[in-house]
Amino acid sequence: MKTVTFCTLGCRVNQYESRALAELFAVNGYTLVPFGEECDIAVVNTCAVTEESERKSAQMIRRALKLAKDVRVCGCYTERCKSFEGASRIKGCFDKGQLQDFIEIPKTQKNYELFNIGNVANEKLCGVSRTRAYVKIQDGCNGKCTYCIIPSLRGSIRSRPDEEIIAEIKRLISIGYKEIVLTGIETAAYNYMPLWELIKKVSKLEGLKRLRLGSLDPNILNESFIKTAAETDILMPHFHLSLQSGCTRILKLMKRPYTAEAAKEKIRALKAAIPHVMLSADIICSFPTETEEELEETINYLKEIGFLHVHAFSYSKRPNTPAAQMEGQIEESQKKKRMSRFIAECNGMKDDILKTKIGKTVKILIEKNTEGGATGHTEDFCEAIIKTNRPFAAGDIVSCVVTDVRGGKLICNFD
Repeated sequence: MKTVTFCTLGCRVNQYESRALAELFAVNGYTLVPFGEECDIAVVNTCAVTEESERKSAQMIRRALKLAKDVRVCGCYTERCKSFEGASRIKGCFDKGQLQDFIEIPKTQKNYELFNIGNVANEKLCGVSRTRAYVKIQDGCNGKCTYCIIPSLRGSIRSRPDEEIIAEIKRLISIGYKEIVLTGIETAAYNYMPLWELIKKVSKLEGLKRLRLGSLDPNILNESFIKTAAETDILMPHFHLSLQSGCTRILKLMKRPYTAEAAKEKIRALKAAIPHVMLSADIICSFPTETEEELEETINYLKEIGFLHVHAFSYSKRPNTPAAQMEGQIEESQKKKRMSRFIAECNGMKDDILKTKIGKTVKILIEKNTEGGATGHTEDFCEAIIKTNRPFAAGDIVSCVVTDVRGGKLICNFD
């Protein structure tokens, strides 16, 4: 029996692309095993969004080399480092090639051509799990954010035709998926048609119970998008915004295409149309020259709006980006202190939001059974633990009553 394992770092696009590779290995006779087990082939799909992401990518490659007879590396980090000692094949994000090559080319230490692992034929994209599937609708980014290396690694925006996306989602529904997440490197930059039109088309597919979106630029929250979001029942009331800061001066230094107040007004319009909507956000702390007062401004901004979850990063210098050359770089020790405080504030905000759900009934998509219960996510993407003796199937949607909040999760009773 031939075995393969995957270690996927970074964004949902990487998760999508790893799923494509996993399916292709499966149809070629390989059995998937958990990462950490000895196996014939290990695939490490890397990330380079921060220095820490690169460090983890290198760490996982070293770990894979101890576990597998054959290690194959792909993803954004490979665009920066074209060779890894001991890896048999290196693949990046460009040079559209065939995924089949990634499996069948004879082993060599010198063959480092790159290809786009997101361009596998649709029929190879059926999933491994049966709960939630990511569908990549676009790749690349045309943004000029001063901190970001991703456009130089992923290239400019390319959007998939809607008929390809629809066909892929139909196949995923046919094999049992209930929830689909439309994602991309810059999901809001989908430009084959307006994103809200794509949402309408996908929402009409028979058998689809839940639809979600990947991370969104706040500027996508225009009148047409908000109207569609409010009128589309299966579009779940949770949106993740690539906000980055709540301070206009810092946003300007980042070259983000909005002010803090403009983003707030758009978010207010969304909340007015969907009062029960839940929000999460990406925030970069300790950007060059950011003061303690500006960090406090961002904290107050987040609290005023109310965010379920904040994915916080300390600013990380990326090679050949304007921010890396800016004066006013913040010391690492200070970054750690700020991040510790920031995370504590965000966790408190999350707990306050979750506690408002105690006593209410929520619908949970089951992801897995555990000892004494099951776990999953609500419609507005709160993580939930269900206390029950009844076993569920992955993909079941069940109604439960929230009884408590513990560790940032809802505790629910089913029986």
